[in-house]
Amino acid sequence: MDRIICCCLFSFTALANLLVSFQCLSKKSRKGRMLGFSMLFSALVSISYLISIMTKNYFVMSLSSSIYFCFIDCMLLFLLRFFYAFLDIDTSRVKSARCVLSGLHIWSSIDILILLSNPFHEKAITYAFHNVGNSGIASWVFEPHPFYTLHLLLCYLIIGYGFILIFMNVFRISYLYRNYYLRIIFSVLFVVIINAAYLLQLTERNIDYSVLLYSLFGYVIYWNTLVRGDRNLLNQARQIILDHSSQPLFLFDDNDRLILSNQAARTLLPSLDEETRFYWTEPNGEHTSYICDFQLLRDKKQRIIARFFIFTNNMLGIDSLTGFQTEHYFSLHRKELSSSQTQPVGAAVCNLNRLSLLNNTIGQSCGDEAIALQAKVMKKHLPANTVFIRLRDANLCAVCYGLSKNEIKKRMKDAAEQLQTYSQFPFRLKIDFAVCMLDETNDVMDAAGKAISILRTRKVLDSESDRSSAIESLRQMLIECDPETEGHVQRTRLLGDSLAYRIGLTDYERDQLSLLCLFHDIGKVGIPLHILNKPGPLTDEEWIIMRGHVEKGYRIARATPELNIVAEPILHHHEYWNGNGYPDGQQSEAIPLLSRIISVVDAYDAMVTDRSYRKGITSEAACAELVRCSGIQFDPYIVDVFVRMLENGKSHPSETTCETIHPENIAEKEGSKETAPAKTVLVNPVRYSQYFLNDKEVIEQVDENFEQLTGYTIYDIRNLSLTQNDLLFEEDKEIYWKMVNDMVGHAGIVYLEHRIRRKDGTGRYVYCTGIPDTDPASGKKRSTIIVSDITDSISVQLQIGQARNRAMMSLRRLEESIQKDPMTGLLNQAAFRKNCERELSGENSRCVLMMMDVDHFKDYNDTFGHPKGDELLLCLTGALTSAIRQDDLAGRMGGDEFCCLLRFGRNATLEDIHRRTSEVFRSISRALTKLPTAPTLSAGAACSSPNGSSFRGLYDAADKELYTAKKRGKNQLSIQNLKDLSDEIMADEEMIR
Repeated sequence: MDRIICCCLFSFTALANLLVSFQCLSKKSRKGRMLGFSMLFSALVSISYLISIMTKNYFVMSLSSSIYFCFIDCMLLFLLRFFYAFLDIDTSRVKSARCVLSGLHIWSSIDILILLSNPFHEKAITYAFHNVGNSGIASWVFEPHPFYTLHLLLCYLIIGYGFILIFMNVFRISYLYRNYYLRIIFSVLFVVIINAAYLLQLTERNIDYSVLLYSLFGYVIYWNTLVRGDRNLLNQARQIILDHSSQPLFLFDDNDRLILSNQAARTLLPSLDEETRFYWTEPNGEHTSYICDFQLLRDKKQRIIARFFIFTNNMLGIDSLTGFQTEHYFSLHRKELSSSQTQPVGAAVCNLNRLSLLNNTIGQSCGDEAIALQAKVMKKHLPANTVFIRLRDANLCAVCYGLSKNEIKKRMKDAAEQLQTYSQFPFRLKIDFAVCMLDETNDVMDAAGKAISILRTRKVLDSESDRSSAIESLRQMLIECDPETEGHVQRTRLLGDSLAYRIGLTDYERDQLSLLCLFHDIGKVGIPLHILNKPGPLTDEEWIIMRGHVEKGYRIARATPELNIVAEPILHHHEYWNGNGYPDGQQSEAIPLLSRIISVVDAYDAMVTDRSYRKGITSEAACAELVRCSGIQFDPYIVDVFVRMLENGKSHPSETTCETIHPENIAEKEGSKETAPAKTVLVNPVRYSQYFLNDKEVIEQVDENFEQLTGYTIYDIRNLSLTQNDLLFEEDKEIYWKMVNDMVGHAGIVYLEHRIRRKDGTGRYVYCTGIPDTDPASGKKRSTIIVSDITDSISVQLQIGQARNRAMMSLRRLEESIQKDPMTGLLNQAAFRKNCERELSGENSRCVLMMMDVDHFKDYNDTFGHPKGDELLLCLTGALTSAIRQDDLAGRMGGDEFCCLLRFGRNATLEDIHRRTSEVFRSISRALTKLPTAPTLSAGAACSSPNGSSFRGLYDAADKELYTAKKRGKNQLSIQNLKDLSDEIMADEEMIR
């Protein structure tokens, strides 16, 4: 029976060792591999030892015992290697560890050879059969020789060396990791004691039970180091992090019992209520503000398993110098901070001028004092619900709730004025600020970023700003080259500012326009002075040089960070509306908006200003010339607004009321340029009516204008007993009477703007004044009501017109953006198709549609990178626009596929069509081959039928030809077989004759 139990026990031990070995090797780490091989040899030890105690054959017992001893050597060597991996000992770098390991390997190799030869030449150990006994297990006695003693010495030396390595680290590491090592030490020590007891014959049975414990020992190490050890360490680390966190943390289970809290929570909060923001009184009587983050923890079935509270001290996100919130803190908590605030929301960003000068001359402490004073003044002038943030680069931001843009500007202006009254600094402190309002899609930080962009542009224009020094140098260079420039740019800046307001530009666009007015001619610094200041007209050669100032200005602006935003408008401010301008021949909405504006303003000032070679013309003549060139050189809409602005006097909109610009007026202007627009009379009488209410709000007496304003006659007043409620719309009554009661209780007089409901059900907007008084005849209380009809007043019409103008400009900009490919500036696929369909519908021309793409463009991108691929596409775009005519069309269909529509006259021959199409292809191909990588181009072209062709049919035909060109070997043009069209063309020509 004992024989069966022993066999099962050792077999189970071997199987357990194999399973642990497999788990360790699956970890695919150095520790896992070493421990896995050690446990593999432990399994072999169990099997060989089982054979040795079960057999009665002397040779089998001797051989299995020798193998058992050899496997022990291998098991211990791999265990030692595991210790090396566990302790991160790199034998390639630690010479002593490498030498010890090499010595033990050599000793083990000699020991294994001696043990394997022992069954044949018993030099290590000798065995003698004792008896089988009642258990059925063979009992053998052994007589050790010196080589066996060396074997034992080797085993205990490996174990002892491992112990030394472990102990050396136990006393050098944190208590958090110490249990790792102690568990290993105790498990190994336990196995060694059992083995020593067997060797010293202290057990009653002749069985080495330590073999059974190898499996337990290996599993303890595996679980402690590779599985549960990391988990225990993670749990302990979590608890340490929680206890050392300054944020109070609470975790409640689904029964609202507290199951976890840290030291800060236990110190701060003995109990909780349902609020999400709390205030606690400190021992010194001060209050600390905390934000509470609350989360419900759920299982996979969405059942609540715990409630988690995290309290964050508000002061952790406060800038110590200003008392403002830090940018990082606000960005994390802006949703919580803004959720309960009222609309509208605006972000005002400001900073000090010449702060760097203050820091460099007086010291950093003086600059900090100025920033702190600026923060103090901002807090004083802005409402209590304002959120203040300190941004980077000494920018201070105020997020204001419930204030309009004008109100925020007024308060910031008051703060700036107060800041200038402080005299403890070497110069008066001045701040620049910009305000940006949020719409429904904006984020507060996005609005602040936009305000910073506006502020940077504005600082460039401020002569006292540090940023304006480089810009001022450029301006002085331009003045030295052309002395007339200084007055010219200042005049264009004033005119441009007024015009920008009237066409509805945003603050950011207006600041860009101001910068453009100052530097649109900056490229003239690169024009020779004898050409620039020539008293007479320029020759053709000189005009070519002079026209180069736009490209020079573009390069200067691109190289100057402060002028980057106006580089494109500088390049295109001499483009014509009809496409005959320079340098790129852009037309209509393809020309940047700011370029179109400065083109009009620049031309006007050039005409009315005296030059060295001519005298300036009158403003009326200049306006007439602008109107004459409207639609040719200038944007008709901008010309119309500009001329009307001049006719009303060149004052700023804030000083006088500007004329309402209606879209229909523009159409009339374009239809008849000879008719001068009628001037709007800005002083007009206002229709009003006065009536009286008795103490029950019944209308008693009215004047003669009451019927005209309300539609009710005197007979209606007498017979219907009209009340004030009868003159109100149902949806207006509640708010109307609330405001009336508030005003009467506060001031005794009512001033309102509301709608009057006429007898026919229509409405009129009125200003209403209500004055309580007493009827002199009866002595009863009554109210005198005066209503002024403002529905058709100039002020309302002006507001409507300005809103319409802004909407039109926004629509124009939107149409411009959605028609263009963002990278190349060509028409996108939808816009190209639409324009082509319009061209193909005409009867006076014939068209060729050419499709082209770059050969092996994907390989080009993969080899040189996408930035180089984009450069190639831009080069192709430039070559394409240069190769075609002004009345042709070009578009990007997507990726590297481009199209162009070439227009021909109705009498064009097949040879003309073929020749010009080939010239366009060769011109583009030559431009591409000049690139260092010399990419090639394939194209396909199809010609429209004289009887009309659809875009889809022409597109499919051109695409088919492009495929043919690719199939033939690429780098070529394939033109549709025009022979099929020759009969149609000849018949068409015959019909014309």
